[in-house]
Amino acid sequence: MFVNSKPRKTVKRKVTAAPEARPDRRVPTQERSRQRVERILEAAAQVFAADGYEVATMDAIAARAETSIGSIYQFYPNKAAVFDALVRRHHDRVRVFFDGLFAGPLLEGSWSSLLDSGIDAVAALHTADAGFRAVFRGLHFTEATLDEGEALNRELAERVAVVLEQKLPGLPAPRRAFVAMMVVELVSAMLILSARRPEEASAVMAETKVLLRLYLAPYDDGGGKVSAKGRSTLRSRRRA
Repeated sequence: MFVNSKPRKTVKRKVTAAPEARPDRRVPTQERSRQRVERILEAAAQVFAADGYEVATMDAIAARAETSIGSIYQFYPNKAAVFDALVRRHHDRVRVFFDGLFAGPLLEGSWSSLLDSGIDAVAALHTADAGFRAVFRGLHFTEATLDEGEALNRELAERVAVVLEQKLPGLPAPRRAFVAMMVVELVSAMLILSARRPEEASAVMAETKVLLRLYLAPYDDGGGKVSAKGRSTLRSRRRA
């Protein structure tokens, strides 16, 4: 779904120095060149997802793309630049995905059905697209792509906040942005976990639904009050 937020000092994460502002050596302008770049990135996604960033090589990417390594170097100077481009493609695809999600019929249902269907859709996209798995497994970001990922998460949180206003009128306006941020960051973290544990990915996303239902249930009421259902949820959490 989304690249996780920029790491704090207490979190160890691979962060490399950015190559150049945009690492692409040559910007594809003709359709044939764009198709070649897409083929290279799709091959890179498969290699990174299967082997991990450290093991992946430019030779392996060239072989998977059925092209010469020289063709790759026309566009990308090194493996880090290829991964950088893959992360940016991931960001673009996330935006397109959420454009469709927020404009689709899912918004017509209850907040709980929207939550379940939205997580199912995100998980399906994550499973089907090797680029998503490559990004979440690799986590080999430059400072620039980390900043872009954090900006994307903020953008998504703003859109989630609009949905929360419509679906959970019991959520006080001053808390809305924070709760939306928590939803986005929790799903991001759980997608990373599911990429690290693919054999348990379905269970991870099922538990993500439970966590978010418990988190949002107290606001399932109009008029700005915690609902009876929400009070029951809070009591259950305290007993646990």
